[in-house]
This record gives sequence, C-alpha cells and structure tokens, in this order.
Amino acid sequence: WVGSLSMGMIFFCCPIVSVFTDLFGCRKTAVMGAAVGFVGLMSSSFVSSIEPLYLTYGIIFACGCSFAYQPSLVILGHYFKKRLGLVNGIVTAGSSVFTILLPLLLRVLIDSVGLFYTLRVLCIFMFVLFLAGFTYRPLATSTKDKESGGSGSSLFSRRKFSPPKKIFNFAIFKVTAYAVWAVGIPLALFGYFVPYVHLAKFSFIILKYE
Repeated sequence: WVGSLSMGMIFFCCPIVSVFTDLFGCRKTAVMGAAVGFVGLMSSSFVSSIEPLYLTYGIIFACGCSFAYQPSLVILGHYFKKRLGLVNGIVTAGSSVFTILLPLLLRVLIDSVGLFYTLRVLCIFMFVLFLAGFTYRPLATSTKDKESGGSGSSLFSRRKFSPPKKIFNFAIFKVTAYAVWAVGIPLALFGYFVPYVHLAKFSFIILKYE
C-alpha cells in the first residue's frame, strides 16, 4: 500500500500544485518539489519498519514528486505553441521509457546493496531533478499584464496573493462529468497499483507449481 499511496498522492496534490504554479511560477514550484521529494526519499532510506514509510515515502516523497512533475508539463505551454501536442507526447513518452528501464536498474541495485542504499542512490535522480528545475526560465511579463495595474493578471509580476475566488476556480466543478473525473482518478490510484506489487510474486508461485 505504500507505493499505491504514493501514486495516489501525486495526483491528489495536483489541484494544490496548480495554485502554487500560478502563484510562484514553474521554476520555484519544481525546485521546491524536488527538494521535498529528496528529503522524503532520503528519510525513507533510514527507517527500519514499514509504518514510517507511509509518511516518508507515501506522503512526503509523493507530494514532492507532484510539485516537481506538474510544472514540467505546464512549462511546455510557455515555450511551444505550434506543435505543443507533439512536444507533450515526447515528454510524457520519456516517463514510459524510464518506467521500463528503471526496474532493471532497481533489480541490480537491490541485489547488490539492498533496498535502503538503493533509495539513497535514487536520491541522485531527485537531485538532478532539483537542478533541472532551475532551467525553467520565467518568461518576460507581457505588455497586457503590465498595463493591467490592479487586475488579477498582475499576480505574476507583483507576487501578491489574489482573493480566494481568483485562486480557486470552483465553477468548473459544476460540470458533473469533470467533477467525477477529477475526484475519481486520484481516489482510484490509491488502490490501483496494489495488484502490481503482488504480480511478480504471484506469477512466480503459479509458474513454480506448473
């Protein structure tokens, strides 16, 4: 359940991450997320039982990943307009390729140095993600934003908080289909990956007796 909780929290935090991205920009949000993820992953490597992992890996690490992941998609719309769909596909395909290759590396690391040292090795990836966040160069404020002195669009240049109604757009949740989708997906992911954890062992048992 620890891994499934982690995946669920990554998507469950997305609405909050969106607010932080709007308020502070992609760079600060991504860097902060990678730092939190690094702390969560490193602290997970020092625990001696499963219970603390629900906090360190399932919540802290997952929240950090959520804050680091979403700005990587938002930033694409700032730099690409004409072929945004293609760029989005290339970026998201990277996670699929890495998902295929990472288990091969993890198997070698776990067999060689054990689980906890493997988590510390993975902290290197989080540190790389931390450095990569600084490459999200903020775009210059548009002329339209500069001219709208007291409007909400000056939020990015003045870094002042807007009223809650401007930060949280609850009107979209009046669309029933969207509300069900937005709430249902994160809730489903809390248990979606549980079978995958037991799949390898189950397959081994079945093949052993056949």
